[in-house]
Amino acid sequence: MPPYLKIYDGTTNAEDQIIHYVTVVKGNDPSKEQVPSVLLKKFGETLIGGELTWYSQLPERSITTFEEMADKFVTAHAGAKKAEARVNDIFAIRQLLGKGIRNFLARFNRVRMSLPSVLEGMAVAAFQNGLNRNGSRAARKLLSRLMKYPPTTWEEIHNAYCAEVRADEDDLNGPTQRLTSVQTESRKDRHNDGRRDHSGPRPNQDTH
Repeated sequence: MPPYLKIYDGTTNAEDQIIHYVTVVKGNDPSKEQVPSVLLKKFGETLIGGELTWYSQLPERSITTFEEMADKFVTAHAGAKKAEARVNDIFAIRQLLGKGIRNFLARFNRVRMSLPSVLEGMAVAAFQNGLNRNGSRAARKLLSRLMKYPPTTWEEIHNAYCAEVRADEDDLNGPTQRLTSVQTESRKDRHNDGRRDHSGPRPNQDTH
């Protein structure tokens, strides 16, 4: 087979592999009569690893045409297309403008946990890609750490967030929370003062 023929390892779209394979075989200019036989006989040479194992375990003489082979191959590897879509989905997650990293981390992690077939290294790359480089100081700080110490696992991403960002975001939220608390206490004090004004001792009244 030509050296430029793509070898299939199960990580890409099976339908695309069939189209590519047929195109390459026909590009070698076999006669019209030879094409069906060549397509069927040479297909196994395009597979490696588990895909070659799948091919070798097909019952002998169970497939007589390449069309049957292509149908079984695409059906058996339909999951590869779904996995490819999942990778695209996780790379589409972005840190929203005006939202902190905590919000982005929570959204990203929910999607990551729902896609167990996505490799951890792919999730790490997608998370870094989704950070807003023009966002808050906290985002830039986290990106700086991830560039200095490139993570390879999700745990390292989480540890970097805890070390560089979580305390800062807590500080940013703190003044708002304290202000809310002070305002609440102030309203309570005014309310209590009002109640004391209405329920306190009244001047003596003459009795008749």
